[in-house]
Amino acid sequence: MIKKSKLLIILFLLTSVTSAYSEQTGPATEYKMTIHKLELCADGSTFTTTWNCINGVDVSGGSVGEAIDIGSAAIGIGQAAATLGNFGKVKTGVKYTHIITTLSRDFQITGSTALCSTAGDGAKTTNVGDDTGRGASAPNTTTPVSSKLWVPAMNNQSAHRGIRSVSDAAGSNPEPGGTLDADHLFFQNVGALAKPYVLKPGQIPTVTMSFGTLNALHAKTQGDCAASGNEMSAYYPDTSLTIQGQ
Repeated sequence: MIKKSKLLIILFLLTSVTSAYSEQTGPATEYKMTIHKLELCADGSTFTTTWNCINGVDVSGGSVGEAIDIGSAAIGIGQAAATLGNFGKVKTGVKYTHIITTLSRDFQITGSTALCSTAGDGAKTTNVGDDTGRGASAPNTTTPVSSKLWVPAMNNQSAHRGIRSVSDAAGSNPEPGGTLDADHLFFQNVGALAKPYVLKPGQIPTVTMSFGTLNALHAKTQGDCAASGNEMSAYYPDTSLTIQGQ
């Protein structure tokens, strides 16, 4: 009998989407994200402009589909744990090397950078390289306001083939790797497991992910903060994956 294994916080988020324009990042006291699907891909899978997930298997479960707050005010020092999936759904003996995470593009964030504080919601039109759709900002001496901020859209950037947007939570109508469509409300991120995962009969591995949100908020144009400029967007948290018991 194959015993089920739980996945505790398995997430590879936002591979430096805004890095080309990053002027400032800062900590988040609130950082709510919604993960909709987790999928493992077997050895031999490739992820360039076209993604090829071999023997893909949906390992979603637990809190998938629910907003999870990993902000420091919610869980302390930017770390959290939640049951998100079940590695026991995979086939025994198959070597899995990658995981695809499907998330909502919008995040609920409260926080400040060195000069800017969150001051209002952004929109799905948020774009890399300009202020369109970005959330409002205020000087960091102002109390931050809980704001809906979006992962910026981008167009076929070769440095970011491991991220793409999709039209729904199931992962339909994917864009090429490196492209996030501003009209899409969901996106996917793929990451390589630090160690290939193989399910063996009777084995119960514990898979944990801890992460920090000290740099989870992004401000594009520091100088406009005093004028309540539109310059805030979501950034990625630091992550660490551990698989024990395999």
